[in-house]
Amino acid sequence: MQTTMNAFTQNFLGHAPDWYKQTIVGFLLLNPILLYVAGPYITGWVLVLEFIFTLAMALKCYPLQPGGLLAIEGVVMGMTSPDTVYHEVVAAFPVILLLVFMVAGIYFMKELLLFTFTKVLLSIRSKTLISFLF
Repeated sequence: MQTTMNAFTQNFLGHAPDWYKQTIVGFLLLNPILLYVAGPYITGWVLVLEFIFTLAMALKCYPLQPGGLLAIEGVVMGMTSPDTVYHEVVAAFPVILLLVFMVAGIYFMKELLLFTFTKVLLSIRSKTLISFLF
């Protein structure tokens, strides 16, 4: 029989590896402590680095849920206001859409991209032609 906590643990962040899920939970637990100990300046930069980490892991795990959790945590911790977040999102909306669709495209098409680039790299012998294609 599956408990509610087991179900939540298995469904948290989908099919991401367990180490990744534990890392995100560690980030979420560390940030309030870091805010209290190191202050908002250091914690803000740590949040940026954590978000970059989620983007860097885009081929292994879908990064939008943990990135959103980190952003919501920043608001809950009082590092920014919802109004400021709204204005920043409106100003950066084209870049955000580009990022969302690029990450989603890479995540959902990684097998096709791997197959295509492998075929190109293995079938073309000319370094100049490969450089031109890319």
